[in-house]
Amino acid sequence: MNIDTRTIQLLRDALLQSGQPEPQEPANEQVEAGSTREQAALRRFTPFAETMYLMMMIDDDEHTAELDSIRGAMRILTNESLGDDALDYIFQQCGQKVAESGVSQCLRDIGARLSADRLDRETAFTLAAAVALADSQLQEQESGLMWSIAEWYGISGKRAVQLIQEV
Repeated sequence: MNIDTRTIQLLRDALLQSGQPEPQEPANEQVEAGSTREQAALRRFTPFAETMYLMMMIDDDEHTAELDSIRGAMRILTNESLGDDALDYIFQQCGQKVAESGVSQCLRDIGARLSADRLDRETAFTLAAAVALADSQLQEQESGLMWSIAEWYGISGKRAVQLIQEV
C-alpha cells in the first residue's frame, strides 16, 4: 500500500503545523481539567489518539514530527478542548496497555470502541497513515501496522487503499 500520496502529505503537513507549540498566550476559554467538556472530548477522541500513538511507537523511535502530528490532529479534532496534559495521559495509558497486552490486543480493543461508526474507523486509519509519514519515512513496522489497523478496524484492503488514495 503506497501511503505517500500528495493528499496524505498535505494532511501530514497540516497536522504538523497545528501541533507546533504556539508562542502566543493561551486562549481565554481554556478548558478546566476534569471539566464536562474535557471529559466528553476524552471519551470521544481517545481512540483516535491511541491509534496514532500506536503508529508513533511501533518502530520504537518517537520522532518529534510524529508527536507534533498527533498533537495537531487532536487540536483540530477536539477544537482545542484537550490540552497536552490530557494527551500525555492518553499516551501513558495506551503505553501501559501495550506493555500489558500487546499491540494486537490494543488494536482489537480500540476497534471494538470504533466498530459502530464506519467513518470513525476510517478516520482513525487515515490519521495513522499521516503519523506514519510525519517523519517522511515509512518504516516496515509502520506499513505492517497500517494493515493491522485496517484488519482490526474492519476496513477491507481495497477500502484501505481507496482511503489513502482519496484522502
